[in-house]
Amino acid sequence: MKPANKLCTLFLLCIIAACGGETDNSEPPSPLTDIEAPVALKINWNLDTRAASNTAAYRLRPLIIGNRAYTIDTSGLIACVDISTGRKLWSYETDLPALSGLGGAENLVIATSGDGDIAAFQIVEKGLEPLWKTRASSEIRAIPIVNDDQVFVRSVDGKLQSLALADGSQQWVVSQRVPVLSLTGNSEPLIDTQLVYSGFDDGKLIAFDRRSGKVRWETTISIPSGRTEVERLVDLDGQFLMRDGVIYVASFQGRLAAVVAVNGDVLWARDFSSFQSMAIDDNAIYLSADNSDLWSIDRRTGSAFWKQDVLHARKITAPAITNDKLVVADLSGYLHWFDTADGKLVGRIRATKTRNYVQPLIWQDSVLTLDQDGYFSSVSLRQ
Repeated sequence: MKPANKLCTLFLLCIIAACGGETDNSEPPSPLTDIEAPVALKINWNLDTRAASNTAAYRLRPLIIGNRAYTIDTSGLIACVDISTGRKLWSYETDLPALSGLGGAENLVIATSGDGDIAAFQIVEKGLEPLWKTRASSEIRAIPIVNDDQVFVRSVDGKLQSLALADGSQQWVVSQRVPVLSLTGNSEPLIDTQLVYSGFDDGKLIAFDRRSGKVRWETTISIPSGRTEVERLVDLDGQFLMRDGVIYVASFQGRLAAVVAVNGDVLWARDFSSFQSMAIDDNAIYLSADNSDLWSIDRRTGSAFWKQDVLHARKITAPAITNDKLVVADLSGYLHWFDTADGKLVGRIRATKTRNYVQPLIWQDSVLTLDQDGYFSSVSLRQ
């Protein structure tokens, strides 16, 4: 990655994603409002994992396999946590300065680093055993995706590569131009039976043959506009989703669109700005806009069911769905529950004291969240 690009992306990270505890000129967060008849919530446990110990690692999402959660911190320390009890079972030092969470499946984890390292480890009873290690051409800020016998890795220099799960050997690599200025971060590739879909910093969503890397189709979600490089940012950084053969994708300062997975045709699109992941159910997609307003969008037409601005400018995470509720976390460690039907705020609890960057994770009936100081928490409804 060119030094100028790296400097610009680090600058944008400070502006957009990682200044929760610093003085800035952004609008003040909305004050917390009273909740009429709130649902009863409880903290099951809270554990210091050290993960996400600095603001450069705002994508250190824990990996869940079975009833275990695996976290990694910015020094490369992996911790294994029993989700049911919150007890740390073991830790393992990889010496990989991580900027994104772990990938993996079954008894395997994949760790990456800001130096471009990609390493696979076998999960054993009391730790990990190294399997293989290779290196990408630049830093990695997207979680690697394991699917069948392949590992798909997106790096910040616009490259997507496929590695053999068995030994880490490269199967193919593709590259897309990176604009002069881009957000710090990348969305993870989305895998289908025959195709792998990847979003890029120039506003394009591209489908590749998962075995050969050949382009099957490409669709421009948002076209850069404006006079300055900041105004022209249209990165597809939020994690997109697929449901019933349709991919839902949002861009920063651009559009939210529904795209047919087999050919890239756009079913509908609307103006929207988000760099967050989204959540989906049978009727709607749920998104946190870049101003922290929460939206419910009809996934068939693109029209809005509702918009909730009670957390405006509170720098909320992407939403997660638990039963018929949405959960987001904010800049002060609060978790907020909303009704999916009408967006009404129905519950709140403070799990930690500092900002959450990571989309809450759902495990059985509990909500898992990780704050910027590395405190990993489990919250659930009080029975």
